[in-house]
Amino acid sequence: MVGRRPLASGDLLVRFLTPRGTLEAVAKKGQRPTGRTGRLSLFHHVRFQLYQKGPEALPTLTQVELVGRLSGLEAPRRYLMASFLAELGYALASPEAASRLFPVFISGLRGIAKHDPPLLALVWAGWRMVKAAGLAPSLLGQGTHLKGGRLGSEGVYLGEKGVEALRAILFLPGTEALAYLEGAPLDRLLYALKAHVAEQVGPLRSAPLV
Repeated sequence: MVGRRPLASGDLLVRFLTPRGTLEAVAKKGQRPTGRTGRLSLFHHVRFQLYQKGPEALPTLTQVELVGRLSGLEAPRRYLMASFLAELGYALASPEAASRLFPVFISGLRGIAKHDPPLLALVWAGWRMVKAAGLAPSLLGQGTHLKGGRLGSEGVYLGEKGVEALRAILFLPGTEALAYLEGAPLDRLLYALKAHVAEQVGPLRSAPLV
């Protein structure tokens, strides 16, 4: 589950990211401190059933089963990073891209929960999710700045190590790419990620918080 918003009726509007895409549903009386509410926490892995009256109606959540939860994401800094990754995943997970994006998203959440520094996991997963959605920068051209998906003399400054790390993230298997992130300018890579996402899909509400 990647989003939840209280409604005036006492219900919850919840968002899910799945291997098939994204969806919203209403959890009736979801704000009550009862069993179902505990299963509707952010970043919980759940199985659920829906009821939908018609093709235009918002589905109603009828059953929820908790499959798993990640410890560690309750730490404030890690929670904000996970929230950014969740919002990014929801924005990118079209039905065509979701099957590629979903496992990267799950790996990213696990890395943010367990890895020190968690920023390394966020940078890796965020850029890999952008690639899974078909929106990766081409990294064509010469330069150490990134703008409009190309390297040059304008845009976000990455430096030589940042460019090398970004190429590794986008083109090498995960374990090999992580080696290039050790000592890389993670803050600049994150700033470049937020700028690139804003160019491609629009700014994310959680971006200023990480």
